[in-house]
Amino acid sequence: MRWSPLDEGRRRRRPEARSSPAGRSARAAARTRKTASRPPRSIGHDAASRPHGGLIAIGGPPLAGKNLLATRLVEWLPRAVKLETVDDLSRAGEHWYPYGPAGPAVARPTPRMLNVAREIWRKRVAAAPPTIVLCARFETSGERRQAARAAARAGLRFLFVEARSSHLRALRRVPALLLPEPELIRRMERYQDALTRYQPMSREELKSLPGLRLGEVITKLEPSVRRVLLAWTEA
Repeated sequence: MRWSPLDEGRRRRRPEARSSPAGRSARAAARTRKTASRPPRSIGHDAASRPHGGLIAIGGPPLAGKNLLATRLVEWLPRAVKLETVDDLSRAGEHWYPYGPAGPAVARPTPRMLNVAREIWRKRVAAAPPTIVLCARFETSGERRQAARAAARAGLRFLFVEARSSHLRALRRVPALLLPEPELIRRMERYQDALTRYQPMSREELKSLPGLRLGEVITKLEPSVRRVLLAWTEA
């Protein structure tokens, strides 16, 4: 039999072991963490060098990657300020802690957060205006229009980003909390209720805001960050 380099490769190659679902989940989580730590590629320096800031509002159902996306944007946008709600389904609705986790929570917080964003913008330095990243559910088209009107009245450049992920990807984040079964069931019920109440952006709303729709934010974080930064540069 004639020898071939392929034979040597086959001898050296080890058969792949079958992995358990738990092992695959752990590797998927590790890939997400690794992706989150990498800088977005092919963005260029425009987003970091343009002097004018504004308001980027990130909305979407719970556990869809809104806070993850907001955190990455703040790392790359100059003079960025992040305002975000707690959306972990530990209670009904979303809550904002303006004075830190030890302070009181504000329920239905979007109007209060918009007021704080306008105040931050009012105190800006003309040569270095901030980019305010406001992260909340924005469940209805009325709430999203309210954010756009508030930005227009204050003279802020505005972009709304709808962050979505598949339901299965989002639900995988709930069992990862290692909760007792009764609390896990309650959070799953709150998640389903939030999905029912959330109104996705229509095409008309997408054009009028202006807006940007992102799918699979959790598993495609880097491309999502790149799309937002490019849209913000062009706004």
